Amino acid sequence: MARSIYSIRRRREFIFGDADLFGEPAWDILLDLYAAYASGKTVSVSSACIGSAAPPTTGLRWLGILADQDLVVREHDPNDQRRVNVRLSDAAIAKMDAYFAEVSAAV
Repeated sequence: MARSIYSIRRRREFIFGDADLFGEPAWDILLDLYAAYASGKTVSVSSACIGSAAPPTTGLRWLGILADQDLVVREHDPNDQRRVNVRLSDAAIAKMDAYFAEVSAAV
């Protein structure tokens, strides 16, 4: 469901022709990381910034805000110490689970 919502959001921006009109980089990052978590994929910081659908500096800023809110965790890649991966915290996973449970019940 998270991947579908993310894709629908990208489509909305394409149809209306103005990504700034619907900008929610934090939500896009959370959706992207939740979908990655559900599929067992690892996400690098640079990929998370791309997933934010915002300029890289904006994506980095939002990753910092989400980390300060204890919603994301940054970790060095065990295979490449130059790379930093990002994932949802356990608290964020619980909140996203609760959100999607409510959305599913409402639909």
